[in-house]
Amino acid sequence: MSAINAFNPAAHVASADTTPAVIQAARKFRNMFKEAHPFARDTAYLRPHPVAWEFYTSKFGRAAKFYSLGVVLFFGWPFAMKYVINYRNGVYDAPKKSRRN
Repeated sequence: MSAINAFNPAAHVASADTTPAVIQAARKFRNMFKEAHPFARDTAYLRPHPVAWEFYTSKFGRAAKFYSLGVVLFFGWPFAMKYVINYRNGVYDAPKKSRRN
């Protein structure tokens, strides 16, 4: 049995492993926002889900039309403008340069 401290009779109570109420409340508040799942999962017991190839190919097929059109427009507009400017200026009538022999 431990002796009671004459200067501070509650010293033996305060020295126990108790956390203050503020810290306990902060931990509860922090744990409210945590996801409830284990940190480490043993993948030996989990089977991979099947991939829905039909779904992804249909989505890719629909998106590919717009992306390919976008790429052509994005990289092709300078060539189209060159053609329009040359046509408007009459450059299409000019003879092409020939190589010297």
